[in-house]
This record gives sequence, structure tokens and C-alpha cells, in this order.
Amino acid sequence: MARVFVDTNVLFPFSVMDLMLALTEDAVHEVIWTDALLAEWERVIVEQQRRSADSAARVTAAIRSYFVESQILESTYVDLIDDMPSKDPDDRRHIAAAVAGNAQFIITWNRGDFPAEPLARLGIRVADPDEYLHELLSELPSEVVATVVRLASEKRRPPRTALDMAESLAKAGVPTFAGELRSLLDALNEGNDRLGRRY
Repeated sequence: MARVFVDTNVLFPFSVMDLMLALTEDAVHEVIWTDALLAEWERVIVEQQRRSADSAARVTAAIRSYFVESQILESTYVDLIDDMPSKDPDDRRHIAAAVAGNAQFIITWNRGDFPAEPLARLGIRVADPDEYLHELLSELPSEVVATVVRLASEKRRPPRTALDMAESLAKAGVPTFAGELRSLLDALNEGNDRLGRRY
């Protein structure tokens, strides 16, 4: 199971974050996190007026509660920070946590912030969310589809289907993944038509 460190900028729009965490719940991969990462996400999402301070705090509290085993403590990576290959202090902190947490991937929309070659020498690959999720779907199609179907079934306000989820994810910036997901869901629906079930 891959361990992935997800950069702050991937944690919104919420549909991508929701899927990343759901895949962790279902042991398809494991998103590792730090207090520094969640604090940065909380600050940015409130500054950009995407969530209220109370709402953002509830999200980070839920992550701390439900994914406690995926936390990388600062004490395990603080001594690595100054040696990490980035000019940005926050990015050096994130890279150090990824190294300490034995991550195989750093997922980010800003690949230029994380130098690929030095990170490859540390055993970490840099990928954007669409590339990563599409590869994960190609490697574990049944598992990823099952997570999306489960996640959709839990949505109540408003109710969502798995195809609705795919549409939201396409709009959220992962169109290659969403397109392949739609194809798999369509095939699944064709096979289940006779049972009267639709995803």
C-alpha cells in the first residue's frame, strides 16, 4: 500500500481531499499528515473564504481523530528540514515529513515546488493528483471504484451517485482519472442493469 504525502494545495477543492481520505479509510493507499500541514490548510482555506473558521477546524479535527495512525510527528522530521531540497521553508518541512514518513509520493499541483530529481534520490516521486489517481485506478480498479461507490452512497445533502462523484472530480481538476472512472462505472452499470441497480 502506497504512502502518500498530499500537499496543502491538493486538499481543496474538497472532492479531491474527500476521495484521498476515503481511499485511506479503505486501505487502498495511506495519506500521511502533519500538524503543520493541517494548520496550513486550515489557514489558507479560511483566508480564501472557502470555509468558515469553525468549519475548517471541524475538518482538521476529524482528520486528527480518524487518521491518527497516519500522523507524522514533528519530532521525527524536524532535524531533516534544513537539508531538504527546496528554497521554500514550508516545502522543506513537508519534504522532511514525507521522508520521515516513508512516503513513496508527494502529490501536489505545484510540481515545480518539489524538485523531482533530488526527491527521486530520496525514494519519493512527485506527481499531480490527476496523474496519481489515474495510475492508482489503473493498478487497483476494483478497489478505487468500490471506494467511490461507497463514498457516493454516504452523501445525503444532496444525495450523490458514483457518476455524480466522477463529474465533480472532473471539475475539480482530475479529468483523466474521472474519465476512466466514468468508463468503469458505465461498464459496471451495464452489468447491473438487470439487477435494477445504478451507480
